[in-house]
Amino acid sequence: MGLRLKLGLYVLLSVLAVLTVVGYVRIEAERSIYQDEMVKRGRTLLRGLAIPCGVAMANNEIPALDNYIHSFAEEAASLDLKYLAALDYWGRVLAHTAEAEYGKSYDDAFTLQALVSREPISRTTTLAGEPVLEVAVPVHSGLRWGTLKAGFALTPMELRLAANRERTILTSLAVSLVVALIAFAVLSMLVIRPVLSMEEMARRFGGGDLRARVSIDTGDEIGCLAVQLNAMARQLETYTSSLEKLVHERTAELVGANAKLLDVNAQLDKLAKTDGLTGLFNRRYFMDKLGFEVRRSDRNKRSFSLVLLDVDHFKQFNDTHGHPAGDELLQRLATLVELNLRSIDVVARYGGEEFVVLLYDTGPDEGTRVAEKLRRAVAEQSFAHAETQPGGRLTISMGVAFYPQDAKDGASLVEAADRALYGSKAAGRNRATRFDALPQT
Repeated sequence: MGLRLKLGLYVLLSVLAVLTVVGYVRIEAERSIYQDEMVKRGRTLLRGLAIPCGVAMANNEIPALDNYIHSFAEEAASLDLKYLAALDYWGRVLAHTAEAEYGKSYDDAFTLQALVSREPISRTTTLAGEPVLEVAVPVHSGLRWGTLKAGFALTPMELRLAANRERTILTSLAVSLVVALIAFAVLSMLVIRPVLSMEEMARRFGGGDLRARVSIDTGDEIGCLAVQLNAMARQLETYTSSLEKLVHERTAELVGANAKLLDVNAQLDKLAKTDGLTGLFNRRYFMDKLGFEVRRSDRNKRSFSLVLLDVDHFKQFNDTHGHPAGDELLQRLATLVELNLRSIDVVARYGGEEFVVLLYDTGPDEGTRVAEKLRRAVAEQSFAHAETQPGGRLTISMGVAFYPQDAKDGASLVEAADRALYGSKAAGRNRATRFDALPQT
């Protein structure tokens, strides 16, 4: 075999090997970039979704949770979303894009890790023979309520990488043939130094130094090859920088969108659970909290108190002084009640001049003392026009019931407190009556 042929073969094999390494590094870099972008995007989206889902889980609003999951899935269809699930604290499915999955409990290693992880986690796996990126994000709303888990299809990314791989192979072959022809023509040791220079540039480039360039000013074919390599390097460097910029911009957009979503959700949440006149919780939200507390009490074997209070002779007050004065009275009364309760207790406007108070972890004696404290606070407070009321002051009547002594569910507990309230009215008003003190029929 002649020297020219040996040199040509050596150069051909060397350049082909170098370009193959560069191409492989480029494909793997693209895969890593694409996958990292999908992971960041998936985590960011699920973190945003976790906010309303956390509120829904905390309030046991499964229909709202299911609506969030399906609405998000419709919006994320373009992101190759395979599935989206909301799991409770123990891994049971509360909502899923596939209705057949509802109620199932997942115990695979990834799910078990996600249930105890305080930070988002991700992995790549295979579902139904298709590569999938799974992302899991914890759901917090004061407490850890559960986990959001989503799968994103990786097949579109693999198809793009396969196309790039084919182009890289063809480019490598073409460049290698050109270099081999140059080797056949030059047949000189002068070729070795430029080739080694190009090999060094490729090695640095493959090692992550994207600013690496080859400096050859011979003006011949090897010089042209050096120019092409530099052009490819600049193109890949520019592409990488552009992709990083794009990821940064998309991340900034997602952060802005999440901030707006948080603000809107906060406003909607406030409107959904707040009484417009007094600023207290409304009746619907209170009943949800009551139901949750009943379940918590049953689970932890704890008791709590319910106080239903009503303004005495409020209709007479309204008829005498007008509804604006009545509204102002209710607002001041709401503030006074809140000031005389613990921060953990829940007070809501039950309807009209009626208010309801939920006293956490209180037994009958403590619940009665709190009710009497509220009665005295109102009776001793100076209200506008109170002198026109019977007795020359504003008073309230209250009914007090206790769980689980007086009822077995939330509705029955409210009914018991209401009966006790009517007992206070019948006994002359301005008093707190316990349900267990009523005559039993």
